[in-house]
Amino acid sequence: MKKLIIVLICSMSVIIASATADFTKYRGVYANNTAEAVITDSVCIVYFQKDSTMQAIIEVPDINFRHKTVFAPDGTVSFPTEVESLDIKRVGSMLNINGLDLEKVEDITTVKPYEMDKCSSPFQVGKCLQEWRLGLNYSVKGNLPACEINTNRHMFVYMVNPNMVYIRAAAARNNDKGTLFFQNIRMMKNQNTGEYTMYIMPGNLAFTKADLEIDNSKFKPNTCTFNPDGGIYWSLISFESDNILLNGCGETYQVPRPKKDNGLVEWIQYEPY
Repeated sequence: MKKLIIVLICSMSVIIASATADFTKYRGVYANNTAEAVITDSVCIVYFQKDSTMQAIIEVPDINFRHKTVFAPDGTVSFPTEVESLDIKRVGSMLNINGLDLEKVEDITTVKPYEMDKCSSPFQVGKCLQEWRLGLNYSVKGNLPACEINTNRHMFVYMVNPNMVYIRAAAARNNDKGTLFFQNIRMMKNQNTGEYTMYIMPGNLAFTKADLEIDNSKFKPNTCTFNPDGGIYWSLISFESDNILLNGCGETYQVPRPKKDNGLVEWIQYEPY
């Protein structure tokens, strides 16, 4: 799945968006126990549990685009056609999105495109894995969105196509041995495999605020390790100056070094852990 998203990022036709002032002042990652949101200069995605359903909304004001997805317990996925603009406001120390009070759990700073460091040493692998993934890209084909936002501590996807709906929020940490990836919100309907998942982790707020603890013994270059608590260890296979290979779940994941002109809509500042 990660390989699919990486290919998507590299190949999709990108709609270039200018900064949106109303979103810029709210930039960050926010959460409570039943919801999570990521806001950049040009995009907001909010994921939330409502009654027995899981729902998500993506909004891109600069192109007047909004999309909503609803997962129901009976295995159906619906896409309401009338989606109002997100109502976002500050209420004390909280951010309120459509009536949901959310606490900020990560700051986001956007920067101009720059030449990222090459990976020239085994002691640079962790930094490169974190930095090279940073940023925002999206496309809209017809009314089908594909968006990925990676911050320093979290990874977000909102993707809808005829064969798959894949919407998730995850935490991630990297070191020189690989990546620990942990999905805390997952909405998946895969026509090819038959998977149907709608899930938000109990205690979501505490999870999003905490640091993932890496157990280096779980990194094994010949396999993808699933930890009992839900974490997934993608182990380093090899690295080159412009590309890192990880052992994913049934396939090899590539993490390429972005170039200044590679079409990212937004670049996010690298912040060491």
